[in-house]
Amino acid sequence: MVDFALPEDLKMRIVELVGSTVKPTLVCDLTFSEHDFGNRLVLVLPESLSGVPINLKKRQSLTVRMIGPSLNVFDMTLSRSADGGHVLKDWSTVMQTEDFEEGDTVYLWSFKGLDDILWFVMHA
Repeated sequence: MVDFALPEDLKMRIVELVGSTVKPTLVCDLTFSEHDFGNRLVLVLPESLSGVPINLKKRQSLTVRMIGPSLNVFDMTLSRSADGGHVLKDWSTVMQTEDFEEGDTVYLWSFKGLDDILWFVMHA
């Protein structure tokens, strides 16, 4: 069984979706502000996450998947922002489905799936 600091229901969902060999790593904690309720979430990320390079150039993007606290899975797009950071697109769907509110704090984890897709996991 996988061993990392996530709630048991999220661990089981990860095992169900991609198997037990993944090793999620903590990326950051996010406290939502009024600016995070649009269709994009701006993130400051390193050039690689969980062994997946994300040093994207302008107009390049990467398909990623996210598991929210409700255990729903979201297909999203990660791209480079104008200021050199990263942007998760299709974010408003996550915000509505997960019922996040301004001031909520969540932890963002990442792992590489067996298909080399970058996955994010959020939990409160």
